[in-house]
Amino acid sequence: MNFEKYAPEANSFVKEIAMELGPNQDTDQAYRVMKAVFHTLREILTPGESAHLIAQLPLILKAVYIDGWNFQARNRIRSMDAFLQCLRSKDEMAAPRDFGNDETAKAHVKIVLGVLQRHVSAGEIMDVLNQFPGELSELWLAPAKNV
Repeated sequence: MNFEKYAPEANSFVKEIAMELGPNQDTDQAYRVMKAVFHTLREILTPGESAHLIAQLPLILKAVYIDGWNFQARNRIRSMDAFLQCLRSKDEMAAPRDFGNDETAKAHVKIVLGVLQRHVSAGEIMDVLNQFPGELSELWLAPAKNV
C-alpha cells in the first residue's frame, strides 16, 4: 500500500485546523488537538455511529480516530464538564497549552468540529448531532440547510 498517496488529504485537514487555531499555524498542535477531539468523540458516539463518521474521513485520519480505541467502553460522556475533562486527559502533557481554560478548550473543539463538518456530509453530521447530549451540541456549528 502506498501511504504517501493518502497523506495530502490528511495534511490538508490538519493544516485547516492549524490555520484556524492561530497565526503561527502550528500543525503539531493542530494534530494534537484534532486527535484529542477525535478520541473524545468516541466517548460520546456509539461505535456504529463512529464507524459511519470516519467512513467519510481520509484514510490516515481514520487511523488517528481508532488508534487505541476500546470498543467495549460503556460510559458515555453526557456533560460539558465530563467532556472537557476527557478531552484534557487525551492530551495530558500538552493540555495546558492546547486547551488552556474552558473557553479556549471549547473554541479549539469548535474549530476541529467545524473542519470536520466541511469534510463530512450534512446527513452524517445530523446523525452525529443526534447522539450529542443537550449542552454538548453547542460545540457544533449550525448545520447547513439544504436548499
